Amino acid sequence: MIDKKIEKDVAEEFEALKRELQTHLDGNSDISQTREFLQTHVPKEILYKSEVLLDTLINYLMEDARKQIESADSEVQNAFYDADFRNRIREWAMQKERLYFKPSTVIYSTDPRLKDGLIASGLTFIAGTGISIALTSNDFKRTFAIAGVMLLSAFAFKFAWDKASQKSREMMKRDIYEYLGKVQKQVLKWLIEVEKHFKAEFRKFCMDNGIDGGELNNG
Repeated sequence: MIDKKIEKDVAEEFEALKRELQTHLDGNSDISQTREFLQTHVPKEILYKSEVLLDTLINYLMEDARKQIESADSEVQNAFYDADFRNRIREWAMQKERLYFKPSTVIYSTDPRLKDGLIASGLTFIAGTGISIALTSNDFKRTFAIAGVMLLSAFAFKFAWDKASQKSREMMKRDIYEYLGKVQKQVLKWLIEVEKHFKAEFRKFCMDNGIDGGELNNG
């Protein structure tokens, strides 16, 4: 069946995209730069692959349509080619694309490096400031002590940030995969609607040209 074939094609294209992204997801590149790059790169790749899948689907449908009319007289066959089904359906599909899937930029979860860093530095600052106030009565010494606490807080932030790097990479990978899973379903839904529209248009063509049936073979 065409819908099963295109479903398989969609799954294969998205699996291929996951493999292509492994270098970025599992590599040692800077996480912040990788997050920023993938946020726009992944949607662009999806748009490219969705057009490839659309052309694949239309090829399936055109092949079945040609088989349906191969026994018809030359006048009907010429009328079919003059109808320019391929371009008409493609234009319709591109107009409906945004309705069924929107490969906008990837939305990430909160970076755990930022969260852990803020917690660590905040706790260090609160604790250090409290101790400084309790142990120093001289304003100058207190100011100097608090400056030292701020420096320790900065170190605490950096330490927690670095420590959470692996967790950040894992969460980035999870967010990307969840995004891909969601968009994969949207792309498939869009292509199924394209298939339905093509079949409806071809059925009308057959009726207008006196061809019995007009039902495309799903196998």
